[in-house]
Amino acid sequence: MGFAAYAGFASLWLGKDHMLCIESTGYTEEYKRFYYRDIQAIIIRRTNYRLIWSLIVAVPLLVFVFCAMGSSSSGEIGLAVFLGIIAGMLGIILFLNLIYGPTVRCYLKSAVQTEELPSLNRLRRVRKAMVRLRPLIAAAQGQLAPGEITSQTQSEVASTAGSPIINP
Repeated sequence: MGFAAYAGFASLWLGKDHMLCIESTGYTEEYKRFYYRDIQAIIIRRTNYRLIWSLIVAVPLLVFVFCAMGSSSSGEIGLAVFLGIIAGMLGIILFLNLIYGPTVRCYLKSAVQTEELPSLNRLRRVRKAMVRLRPLIAAAQGQLAPGEITSQTQSEVASTAGSPIINP
């Protein structure tokens, strides 16, 4: 779910020869199809959203805890219980945010576009998706041996080194 980018729901579906990204706001749905043969790169960038959300939740949590302690010491037990329940719910939200792990932004690059994949917003989720995607992409595109990668990039650099960008 990509709450950082928009208020909605996003999911990825794996097909035989493509991946389908569905983004829904509740009123509209947008579908994007990415063929495995066209994927050039999957870019993962860490974000600070986990820290920001932790701070946003931790500050009210501390306020409610101190208010609950103050009201219990002044004898207002009902108010202390109410504030303690709210603090407990905020504590659960904070705990879940921390346990889900680091937040990331994930992008899929093809020859014509770079699209964000909002459903892949936690590092653990991206790693699980990559375990499933790598074999599908390798089956569609083939796989290079490590020695072939360096020789292919060197030959590409050598072939473009002498050619001018603009012909006069």
